[in-house]
Amino acid sequence: MIDNRLTILNLYELRGAPEAFEIAVSALATRVEAEGHPGVLSYRFFVNASERTARGVIDYKDPDAWIGHHDIAMNWPEMTALHAAATLAEVIFLGRLTSEIQAWIESSALTARVRAGNIFAGGFQRLSGRSDE
Repeated sequence: MIDNRLTILNLYELRGAPEAFEIAVSALATRVEAEGHPGVLSYRFFVNASERTARGVIDYKDPDAWIGHHDIAMNWPEMTALHAAATLAEVIFLGRLTSEIQAWIESSALTARVRAGNIFAGGFQRLSGRSDE
């Protein structure tokens, strides 16, 4: 169900050249797609070179997939490379921040500002860009 989905908006501050971030997220996304948690539905990143920032937009099947993804990927060298390229400054939860996610965050080394309370109000999601589906 779409109302149980979780979308995360991450704000990063670049530590170096935008290209270093692009290389890091490309490698990480490739590994997440191939070996990551199956509940990661989309994994997209954007760079704003003039502001020296970047954004991540990640869609999860449900809150459990958020935990599963982080349990799998946090120790990967590709995640370490992302952290070397950019500092995670803010995480915005669009969907429920569960007590299990809160406990995971509290036991982690996360220092980014966490914003939550954005509960699904309505809408839909297309499975493709084709209008005949």
